[in-house]
Amino acid sequence: MNDKLKEFFKKIHDPKNNIPIYATIIVRPGKNLIDFKIKKEEVNILKIIAHDEKSTGWFTHSFHIPIKNLGLSDDSKNKDILAYLSNPNQISNKATKAFVEDVLRKYIDILPEKKKHFFKTQRYKKKKEMQTGVKLKGF
Repeated sequence: MNDKLKEFFKKIHDPKNNIPIYATIIVRPGKNLIDFKIKKEEVNILKIIAHDEKSTGWFTHSFHIPIKNLGLSDDSKNKDILAYLSNPNQISNKATKAFVEDVLRKYIDILPEKKKHFFKTQRYKKKKEMQTGVKLKGF
């Protein structure tokens, strides 16, 4: 992983800083990241898009949601945070609730990881929409 990205993770997960502590949802970890960009979404949610050495284009690497947006304290345990991320109806902040629902819709499920406040998605690719009805043959 890129050294700059490791440094960024250390800053947002370090309890000594005054930056609000984030819950990190890793969508697709890259092996040889060349570059990454941080985009700020609504209510201090960060989205990291990265560029891999072997593939072309940018992809979503991870999302970082402030734990306070979920309505929890900074010293919350992973299973408490995971309960809120898996069931966004418990989240009181409307913008955060909508964002988590969108992540669940695209990536199916959020799973725990070994590190504190780190999570991962079940699938990288967007779930294909099921098509119903009769298809007409093309002429």
